[in-house]
Amino acid sequence: MNKRFTLIIIAIIILTAPPSYARDIYVKLSGGNKFSIGITQGTLTITDANGSAVGVGESTVVSVSGGVASVLGFTLNLPLRITGPGHLKFNGRTYRGSFLITQRAGLLNIVNLEQYLYGVLPAEVGASWHMEALKAQAISARTYVLKQSMNRSDKGYDVVDTDADQVYKGVGIETAKTNQAVSNTAGQVLVFGNELAYTYFHSDSGGHTANALDVWGSNQPYLVGVPEVVNYESPASTWSAKFTNSKIQTAIKKITGADLGTITELQVSEVDEGGRAVTITAVGKNGTRTVKASQFRLNLDPRTLKSTMFTPSGGAFNVNNQTTPSGLVSSQKKISIPNSGLTLEEEKQIAKMTADGVFTTTELIDMLTNPNKKKNYYQTGIERSSRDVTQQEQAKPRNKYGYSIEKSGSDFVFYGRGWGHGVGLCQWGAMAMADNGYTAEQILTHYYPGTDIRKIK
Repeated sequence: MNKRFTLIIIAIIILTAPPSYARDIYVKLSGGNKFSIGITQGTLTITDANGSAVGVGESTVVSVSGGVASVLGFTLNLPLRITGPGHLKFNGRTYRGSFLITQRAGLLNIVNLEQYLYGVLPAEVGASWHMEALKAQAISARTYVLKQSMNRSDKGYDVVDTDADQVYKGVGIETAKTNQAVSNTAGQVLVFGNELAYTYFHSDSGGHTANALDVWGSNQPYLVGVPEVVNYESPASTWSAKFTNSKIQTAIKKITGADLGTITELQVSEVDEGGRAVTITAVGKNGTRTVKASQFRLNLDPRTLKSTMFTPSGGAFNVNNQTTPSGLVSSQKKISIPNSGLTLEEEKQIAKMTADGVFTTTELIDMLTNPNKKKNYYQTGIERSSRDVTQQEQAKPRNKYGYSIEKSGSDFVFYGRGWGHGVGLCQWGAMAMADNGYTAEQILTHYYPGTDIRKIK
């Protein structure tokens, strides 16, 4: 068999194999067709699909076209493997492992799973954060990349290095503390039943996480909205964003295909149990359209419109007869976490009931801040489950608000809390929980109710 095809088949097998502790991760660093590559010490070696190896010194430029690459006057067949005794360099960053250049995916960093996480944690969270929060992030990030790799074999890579997946910046940002968090959780992943969980995470929920069903239309029983149990302050605790009428029109047209003309009013027409906008209704001179708030945010500008946790004129408002939190606190108080009095099996059952929506938001907050009450809530949950009464059934229909987004001339001004899609683990909330005595396991089971930690081999 041709060596080139053998190498491609081996790469496909690696990318589609079941997740294992020792596997490598294929991280897409760049598309395009020209790459400037270097090394911190020693010299670079480039090996092509036919096994031909070329030494190219401390740095080189690789140009790709039509299935072949040009390097220092040599013509080499793709894919190319780039190795060396030091850390590899690209685009101002340094990396462990090796590089792979393919026609389809561009430049990839092939790196051991645990070493990949070394370059993720300090890019995603504060290196000075509490160790339990860092461990929770490590487990979540490890699970995320393995789960994504199972669905990406047709793309030729596992993840990209941006927040489109999770941010990865290589060896240059590693710290002793974040590396220790990875080592302390080595091989640990989050599962739901016998499957790896989808461990999406975001920066700041704004007080309550989101239902994946509302954001993406995917219904995972452990990706449900839960309240934050500890108040915290983050850089995005409160924010405002102003958009021109034309930008709003363009966003609505991208989603619906309809040109509404000048938008005269924007309404938050539906919110979830935590107060997060679910739908936005745009009223224009040429008609009216209602769209998902999550789609609206992504098509408008997710960097500026930081979340869909909107607040009229920047204030709190009532949801289910409860006032939503502002997200701001002046101080934090340590929480004493007594023993819940439940057996391990009962803890798993109450986690499943939480995922199934058996408890109300108020009950979840009470249970999480007063674990000594969990025994009573366990009995209540058993009784409710036997009657098949769920929180979703109790809460239907959803709250219809219809409050209008503030106008400034013909422009619109949004006020809100939090940053990100809101699904799964809230990084600032996890930090606050850790600072108040919660363990990594307690943090993860709060944000992904019904899941368990398992160690892979």
